Amino acid sequence: MRRTYRWLLFLLCAVLLVLVCRCAKRGSPPGGPADTTPPYVTAVTPPSGSVRVGEDSLMSVEFSEAMKKRTVETGIVVSPPSRWKKRYWKKNTYYLIPETSLRSNTTYLISVSNKVKDSHDVAMKSTFVSGFSTGDSINAGIISGEIRWKKVSVEAAVVELFDLEAADTTGVGRPGEPLYLTLSGAGGLYEIPFVDTAKRYRLQAYLDKDIDSEYDEGEDLGCHNGDVVFNGVSELDSIDVMICGKTLSGGIRGLIDTASVADTLTITVLAESVTDSSVTYWVAPEKSGEFEIKCVEPGTYLIQAFSDVNVNHEKDPEDTFFVEVADTLSVESCSRPREVRFGFGEDD
Repeated sequence: MRRTYRWLLFLLCAVLLVLVCRCAKRGSPPGGPADTTPPYVTAVTPPSGSVRVGEDSLMSVEFSEAMKKRTVETGIVVSPPSRWKKRYWKKNTYYLIPETSLRSNTTYLISVSNKVKDSHDVAMKSTFVSGFSTGDSINAGIISGEIRWKKVSVEAAVVELFDLEAADTTGVGRPGEPLYLTLSGAGGLYEIPFVDTAKRYRLQAYLDKDIDSEYDEGEDLGCHNGDVVFNGVSELDSIDVMICGKTLSGGIRGLIDTASVADTLTITVLAESVTDSSVTYWVAPEKSGEFEIKCVEPGTYLIQAFSDVNVNHEKDPEDTFFVEVADTLSVESCSRPREVRFGFGEDD
């Protein structure tokens, strides 16, 4: 009888074990549903918009969830540029302790790239920018625009704003230390808040290949063509930058009168370097005759236009209606595009 009881008990345990295993297989997969919610910044220290911040203050950024730490550590930029005595994590908060005291009467920006990711590899939805001041007030200006590279919007480009009075306006070498730094976000868009509207600026951007938030020789860069000046307003938009290559460039734009040229012909406007004829830039004007050539290396150029019969953007013997501007045009880096107007006469 005891043997029968033991056997029945053993059989019952075996059946229960099989049932448990089957139930386990029918359950949800380990870890539950995939996390697709973007992380976001929940708090910053000092709080955005703060004034009279102590010069011995530390900075911190708190996130809504656990983050992929390396993406945060390379995806935060502070301006004016600072060096750090210590950087460390406490749960979901990243702390930055400056090596030296903060500057007096200075506005600081903390920018967090939309490329930073949570522990499930989900990126932030947009770039986050915060600002505070060690002075009695904080600047109210806002500058925004788009960063493009090879005609495509680019994210995570470093955007720099320099004091024009301190900058090297000849385009030789780098300007001084930038007053403001931020990062371009989705669609290549950026915004720099808390800007001093009384100053004149130059705006540049570069592709930070080694993700160190410092420009290194050889990284592709570009600049906004023209000075950035508020002129009594508090917001400036469409302050765009075309990243062109290893050097800062300028531009040429203008209007060509094509009234005497048949609509079926293709017109090419050509800028040819006076010192090196192999250096040329071309553009096909709009129907209105307006044209703009971007990413032009600094130098002196001869501007020409012709009917491009074989549409190869080069002057060939079969091309007709040739005309050129009498005077050469000097192009400077980062300056407002040089303007030129000309047209085809009846005898061309």
